[in-house]
Amino acid sequence: MKKPILFLSILFLSITTFGQLNMSLVGQKSYNQDLSDVWGYVDETGIEYALVGVYNGLSVVSLEDPSNPEEVFFGPGPNSIWRDIKTWGDYAYVSNESGGGVYIVDLSPLPEEPITSTTNFTGDTYPFQTIHNLYIDESGKLYIFGSDNGNGGAIICDLTQDPMIPVELGRYNTYYFHDGMARGDTLWGCALYQGLLTPIDVSDPSNPTLMGSVETPSQFTHNAWVSDDGTHVFTTDEVTGGFIGAYNVVDPSNMYEVDRIKTSKGNNVIPHNVHVFNDYLVTSYYRDGIVVHDSKYPDRLFEVANFDTSPLSGDGFNGSWGAYPFLPSGLILASDIEEGLFVLEIEYQRAAYISGSVKDISTNSPIFNAEVRVLETDLETQTNFAGGFELGTLLNGTFDVLVSANGYSPDTIRNVELINGEITALNVELDDFYVGLADQQEMITIKVFPNPFTDLITIEIPQETESQLSMTITNKLGQVIFKGIVNSESFSPRLDHKLQPGSYLISIYDGPQIIAKEIVIKK
Repeated sequence: MKKPILFLSILFLSITTFGQLNMSLVGQKSYNQDLSDVWGYVDETGIEYALVGVYNGLSVVSLEDPSNPEEVFFGPGPNSIWRDIKTWGDYAYVSNESGGGVYIVDLSPLPEEPITSTTNFTGDTYPFQTIHNLYIDESGKLYIFGSDNGNGGAIICDLTQDPMIPVELGRYNTYYFHDGMARGDTLWGCALYQGLLTPIDVSDPSNPTLMGSVETPSQFTHNAWVSDDGTHVFTTDEVTGGFIGAYNVVDPSNMYEVDRIKTSKGNNVIPHNVHVFNDYLVTSYYRDGIVVHDSKYPDRLFEVANFDTSPLSGDGFNGSWGAYPFLPSGLILASDIEEGLFVLEIEYQRAAYISGSVKDISTNSPIFNAEVRVLETDLETQTNFAGGFELGTLLNGTFDVLVSANGYSPDTIRNVELINGEITALNVELDDFYVGLADQQEMITIKVFPNPFTDLITIEIPQETESQLSMTITNKLGQVIFKGIVNSESFSPRLDHKLQPGSYLISIYDGPQIIAKEIVIKK
């Protein structure tokens, strides 16, 4: 026994150093085979269980002592690296892609040995053996995805008559569905190979009807989950450097993306499955472990917690396969393919946001690339072409914010309050300032008008100068789109009429740069 105990101790020490934010390890169980999905169950006495997909079957693990997870039942099955689990009442339903149909387990005898059954729907016109995934809605409809019949769409079954013998109600077979989630009369299907999130009207299961579709960011739609209020859906694209996407689905015929986010930017990590719990997104994120985002405002997702279950990093289909955040205790279950079952404790925390704009006080035109910095923190960002900006943080309290832009006097806004779970509005107007020639006794200033402009802009230098001045106009990428000499008090550069609307920077030089000012081309 000494050797296994020593091994587990070393594993625990190494895992807890991988990285964590607002999450901590409560318990862990190792396996000698790879894991797939994980789900949860609670018995009549309140004992919580982890239902773990193992390469060769289903492992039922008691969490009566969460720090010491203990397997109380193992149901063998065909060897498969894909095994997904869902529950309906006291019954667990298990899928795999190696055969045997749906494996059903009656969990009600726990902690005694459960009762098992297997169904292949043998009596149906189109029997199946393999299934990629399944979902069960609140009314007891079982949705089977990615089976070996037709296109592998959704097979809809009723569990209310006899949970051990599902009864088929209908099929949607236009697309192959890799995964899906249903609520009410809507099935949210993940058409993996078309890269589409597809809402299906299943009010009549015998005649499912497509209501619309929307492309996901990387067009490889792996899974989807509906927000608590039903107004948004969140998806994952299971590709290198893939995104979690957020969509407004109030009108299923006119859905649109409102935000997208990835963790460990630049490290090419692959997201797997996203779930929604109390307006948080809990995502199994392969080599980055479990990642949690605040989704209270779906158009501004922000990472608020994480726990890295894997010693690996970057690209690759290793690490955290599944996450289950729905246990009454609040514990999160995570299945790591190589490292085993994790029982995690989380402190859910809302993000605080500053959102606003920076504009020219004289012209009311937006200022592009202004710097917004929260003093005494590392929070900073730049404005976009519309002059807008947004900052998210886990900090809360009162801070001073410095706003600065090339060609403008900086402004410090005092006592800006950051409140977790709220958006603080901050709209700033900056005054122009003009920098003069060092060898001139008086300050040289310029005026540009109109600004914003459509076709022609005039640059005016009121004071006389003793030498010609060089001028450049650059676009947002720093590329020079005009270069010339200013040799009069009023000058109108001939700009390409095909220039795109937006912000540009005019710079006037006499050796060193002496004047810089933003100009805006409008439609």
